[in-house]
Amino acid sequence: MRQAARTQFIKSYSQALLQSWCDEDFAGQLDRNPREALVSVGMELPPGATIEIIRHTPDQVGEARRDGDVDKQVALYEAGLESGHFVFHMPTAPVIDTADLNAEELGVIAAGTTYCCCCCPACSSCTI
Repeated sequence: MRQAARTQFIKSYSQALLQSWCDEDFAGQLDRNPREALVSVGMELPPGATIEIIRHTPDQVGEARRDGDVDKQVALYEAGLESGHFVFHMPTAPVIDTADLNAEELGVIAAGTTYCCCCCPACSSCTI
């Protein structure tokens, strides 16, 4: 695959992945009509090709997680160009901890920590 085609594929695949995480309508379309969804983000797919979307959850480990690797996706796309059957691994949105920081955690972040360069245990410039 030429570098320009590879770059376009990665851009389209990334866009599809991100949009499926952020837009429930797009995620549904990806499941119901993957060709239309993928073409809408710039993916080039030959007429008559079959498309298989494989979803992965954040708790899956091992080979299933590696299937979403971009280099493996490029290889699968290239195989699809040869066979007419495209397989796209689409991990579900990563879980991001959005919990608020408590006052102690915020204080550590805001105040920072200063370490003294001297060896004196009674140094007044040391704050922790």
